[in-house]
Amino acid sequence: MRKTVVITGANGFIGSNLTRYMATKGYTVYAVILPDSPTRKRIEELPFVHIIEGDLKEYDRLAERIPKGSEALLHFAWSGVAPECRASLEYQRVNLDLALDAVRLAAAVKTKRFIFPGSTMEYADCGEKIGRSAFPSPHNAYGATKIAARYFCETLCKQLDVPYIYVVIAGIYAADRTDNNVICYTITKLLNREKPSLTKLEQLWDYVYIDDVVDALYLVVDKGRGGAFYTIGHGDNWALSNYIYMIRDIIDPELPLGIGDIGYGSEKIPTSCVDLQELYADTGFVPKVPFETGIKKVIETMREKVGG
Repeated sequence: MRKTVVITGANGFIGSNLTRYMATKGYTVYAVILPDSPTRKRIEELPFVHIIEGDLKEYDRLAERIPKGSEALLHFAWSGVAPECRASLEYQRVNLDLALDAVRLAAAVKTKRFIFPGSTMEYADCGEKIGRSAFPSPHNAYGATKIAARYFCETLCKQLDVPYIYVVIAGIYAADRTDNNVICYTITKLLNREKPSLTKLEQLWDYVYIDDVVDALYLVVDKGRGGAFYTIGHGDNWALSNYIYMIRDIIDPELPLGIGDIGYGSEKIPTSCVDLQELYADTGFVPKVPFETGIKKVIETMREKVGG
């Protein structure tokens, strides 16, 4: 008999990839999405996926359509994820209530774990690898709201007797993700034979391919421990310039890079490094996709789009 899992925001970027993966790993997925979502098509044809349309505010009604005792509820419904929306209080303020309603849904369907995904943006100035002891230090409303939601959800989970797992995910890259970030900007510029204008890129960073992200989340569902603090990444923790040089060399090593052409936005240089030890100890997770392998897939997909 197939186990079940509940995923909110199952039609989003991470949610849809995770939904697809969990279905291939022997799970039946109850995918909670908003009605009439334009991205429903990402998951509507998948086998072993039951789409549950509704607003998390009506968690009691949603619970009537979801079987009791699922292995986990993973909450990926979040507004204002795009870089241009992360400073917006209007986008971010709705997410706290959304997360708490997801906890209430988890309690109503008696799920065995509530898994809440955090962000490295909560720890921009922590000055160390992100792990249980890292001190939150957000740069924007998105990171601040994630911090608040983390602690509010943990408190409500204790009150409702739902085991709580917090998971911080490093910078995700994928062939089907082309939002406004330094990787996509650099690839687009280079494919168009243009020089990207960049800072010195001295900040330490970690990037993880989407296939490794969903595999790690699957293992957290399968083996994760209540009360755990996990970070998901590849563990390279390189200077950001290393990734950019690798991208340039794959496209054309003769192309110029404008590293250092523009100044930093503040005196503090953020970092985004992760400590994978707790995740490995509990689940055995080991990332499988090196940056060079994954980024080649991204470059080829973007090359087809820009005709580079």
